[in-house]
Amino acid sequence: MLNEATQKLIEELTKKLELGKESISSSFGEILVLLIEKLQLSQDKKFVFLLAGRTGVGKSSTVNSLLGQQIATVGKYDATTIEVQEYEHEINGVKCSIIDTPGLCDDIPEKGNNEKYIELIQNRVNQIDLLWFVTRLDETRVTNDEKQGIQIISEAFTPKVWEHSVIVFTRADKADDYLEDLQQRTKRIRDEIAKYTGNEIANTIPAIAVDNKNQTTPDGKRWLEELYTQVLIRMSERGAIPFLMATSSRINKSQPNKNNKEPNWSFYNKYESPEKVDHVNDFTFTGIQKELIKKKLLEVIPALALAGAGVGATIGGPVGAAIGGVIGTAIGSILYFF
Repeated sequence: MLNEATQKLIEELTKKLELGKESISSSFGEILVLLIEKLQLSQDKKFVFLLAGRTGVGKSSTVNSLLGQQIATVGKYDATTIEVQEYEHEINGVKCSIIDTPGLCDDIPEKGNNEKYIELIQNRVNQIDLLWFVTRLDETRVTNDEKQGIQIISEAFTPKVWEHSVIVFTRADKADDYLEDLQQRTKRIRDEIAKYTGNEIANTIPAIAVDNKNQTTPDGKRWLEELYTQVLIRMSERGAIPFLMATSSRINKSQPNKNNKEPNWSFYNKYESPEKVDHVNDFTFTGIQKELIKKKLLEVIPALALAGAGVGATIGGPVGAAIGGVIGTAIGSILYFF
């Protein structure tokens, strides 16, 4: 005889899956959120972004664009001291922290005591799921203060922190020769990071050019999908699950076109710009981006499956088997979307 709570879990999961068969175009987010919530994978969990870069380069604006909400404060003035500022927020019931480090990559008068700043950062930052190193694309070199920031980060968190990182170039529209500048700037930033990590880690860090005033970069490509894709695949597994929960409702799959067997994929983004103007954009993932997201999902799915197996084993018998079957179907449905 099933207890009431267990029966409710099975019925709720099964109902959602059955509804998904009728309206598969909108069920991805529901299935994923429901599955994670029922397995209690999101309780007391959150994802944490650590932002590093000179003041005023667009760190906060870019994070706000990605998450679709005004989370991090957009600064207008130069840093006068090194600080650690944490912005806590909740998206679709998922907690997130955006940690900014104003002054870390700035040329400020009190610079010079690396040990002091390493201790400050270590004491304030307990979890990093993704490090964003943000710099301007229209700069011609890696500045001395940026170099010192890279050194402090590497010493504070060990070089392994760069294994979960992205390089973000802002002001893509200001580049003289966009593709050449992107290639050269990426090489120079990676070379600087490689001094602490070696080339094997540094050369795998993705670089994404963004333009917070336009949907596309100068080469005509949409940048927000690429940023989302690279952020997801570079995140720690610990942070990827809550990040997926927070953003799953904005990933939708429409019905196939009559003349095309492949479905349309859209990333719906609504965010408040620094000018307080609402934008609603319809973004489409490329085939390569979908494959990268699927690969990350396959890395995260074992954690979901393992948790599901744990639930089934704890309950045991036919009840555990029933729950395991429902969870297995749910995981299959999630992967179907990619």
